[in-house]
Amino acid sequence: MGIGRAAALKLAREGALVGLIDVNEAAASEALSAIRAEGGDGGMFTADVSDEMQVERAVLAAEQLFGGLDTVIGNAGVLWAGRDDRADRLDAEIWRRVIDINFTGMFLTCKHGIRALLRAGGGAVVCTASPTGLYGLAPGLDAYSASKAGVYGLIRVLANDYAQESIRVNGVIPGYTDTPMNDYVRRPEGHEAIISSIPLRRQGKPEEVANVIAFLACDEASYVTGAVWAADGGMTAI
Repeated sequence: MGIGRAAALKLAREGALVGLIDVNEAAASEALSAIRAEGGDGGMFTADVSDEMQVERAVLAAEQLFGGLDTVIGNAGVLWAGRDDRADRLDAEIWRRVIDINFTGMFLTCKHGIRALLRAGGGAVVCTASPTGLYGLAPGLDAYSASKAGVYGLIRVLANDYAQESIRVNGVIPGYTDTPMNDYVRRPEGHEAIISSIPLRRQGKPEEVANVIAFLACDEASYVTGAVWAADGGMTAI
């Protein structure tokens, strides 16, 4: 859904065969149908990114279907407004589950995706980060913010780890984007307060983030690694 769906469609339009990995089979099926309706193609693989066996199986299936991989997009994540909270009120089980999906899930996606890229002789990895991993701008979303801060460190160390093996690793920072994840901002005054903090004074579109992901994945970004590019309307610039 959201940014993942938009990125899948963008990459398919650019000529990629796209493997969709999602715990939500219905959402992945819909995205694949949309890709095929535009003349593209790909495959669908159901997996919970926090489960290493499922991730490994899905990546291997995609690799087999396509005859190898050259791009890995790590995007799966959750934001549990109403259950996530500030530290003194945060249930440890909610903390663990958010970290398992957002951070460990990103690690497992990169781990098994990079193994496929190594077998192919190189490629590109793009991970979805967040402004909340840089600044404390989401009070009460402590588990989410901490998980995204971990993603920053992972991007940078992976970039250093694999540069000599022709694998680039970068990240994208979506700001306040019009996706289902941000539906928790239900009150107009909450929405307007966030908009007022964005220099471009509007919410981003999933397609605008997808454009940055596609650039970082393509050969035109051949000298870009270890970078985290903002597609946030200027939110993290001020």
